Amino acid sequence: MKKTVRLLALFAVFVMLVSACGGAGPAQSETFRVAVVMPSAINDLAFSQSMYDALMRVQSEMGGPEKFEIVYSENMFVVDDAAAAIRDYASQGFNLVIAHGSQYGSSLQEIAPDFPKTSFAWGTTVDTFGQPNIFAYEAAADEGGYVNGVLAANMTNGGPAYPFAATGV
Repeated sequence: MKKTVRLLALFAVFVMLVSACGGAGPAQSETFRVAVVMPSAINDLAFSQSMYDALMRVQSEMGGPEKFEIVYSENMFVVDDAAAAIRDYASQGFNLVIAHGSQYGSSLQEIAPDFPKTSFAWGTTVDTFGQPNIFAYEAAADEGGYVNGVLAANMTNGGPAYPFAATGV
């Protein structure tokens, strides 16, 4: 009996210590901040718009701008200007900086080592230059070719269908 009481007392002390060290409750989650640099406009009906629209959808699903902040630089045709924007976003503490174009690779290779706590993503490629904070992605644009082929075949009314294939080069 004495042993049980002593164990219960130790357990009670342990519970009090753990609860005292626990603080004032769970910490509020911080906003995840994303910056994207794009070679064309966010309404180009193509490459840049697809990235912008996808980020807006993620923002919506994550709980809005309070939880998932998005900023962007569009029409960054000049690589040196894009590199300056990438460096600026990283220095502002963005969690993720997306360089949406393969032309930005050499800039990321130079900038990323200066910001080890920032993640960088770039496409359309697979090269990360061996940097732990650079991630690469490829657009699966060729997958739409199948759907286009099926549509074309169904529109021929029994006549010959001439296939067309676009592949990533």
